[in-house]
Amino acid sequence: MRYGVSVYMCNWNNASVLGAAIYSAVRETPAEVFVIDDASTDNSLELLYAAERAYGVSFVQHQRKSQCHVLAARPHILSLRGQHIVGMGADDELCPGICLAPMRYPQAAVVFHAYAVRRPGQPPHAVVPAFVDCETVMTAEQVRQRHLGETMPMETGIGSAIRHDWQRWLVEHEYERMGPLSDCIGFATVAALAGAVYVPHIGAIFTESAASYGSVERSGERAAQYHDEVRAFLKGSGIDLEVAAAICHKRAIQWR
Repeated sequence: MRYGVSVYMCNWNNASVLGAAIYSAVRETPAEVFVIDDASTDNSLELLYAAERAYGVSFVQHQRKSQCHVLAARPHILSLRGQHIVGMGADDELCPGICLAPMRYPQAAVVFHAYAVRRPGQPPHAVVPAFVDCETVMTAEQVRQRHLGETMPMETGIGSAIRHDWQRWLVEHEYERMGPLSDCIGFATVAALAGAVYVPHIGAIFTESAASYGSVERSGERAAQYHDEVRAFLKGSGIDLEVAAAICHKRAIQWR
């Protein structure tokens, strides 16, 4: 039987902030903290051994860097033992209480929190709100209406927890083919199929960085390929095409 929340993070040459990211995760006392070191060349490995000794953090080191964080996590994510899974980058931080809502709503397919945004080495300069006043349970139909409405998109992997079986569904549908768009499209789709819980308080601080996975690919030469994969994923997901088109529109992806 699965229980609790597993936290995983992908790290690539973020030794300067890796310790803060790990501490932000372990202080929430999840079922486990797992780090995927994606072929770092700095002193990340030394820090990971220290975190293993101090906090019981487990980790794996890749020999070659992956194209994006979703591809880096794919070989390992389904072996996590929690009922819900929270993902983060090694330059991000989790905020107090992020593991509580998934424990209150163990059957929730996805639990979305508001999240803050910062630039490297700076305090947060913006908050992406959940657009709810209190913890709100939405059915799949309510989520679909939300997608079709005027509410700006915040459904993404940042500050969110996804139930293990729905994470498996994403993997089975090869969501990683969408590259850096995998989380925002994948999580929004799961919520449209199975409902979600929206939490108003901030669950994580996301770091905007040119060095992050996928930063170039979102607008670079692979962008058109990823947009094609988004459309293919949505068409094969089982959600209404009108909702699929709305999800694309809110992420500046042309639907056709």
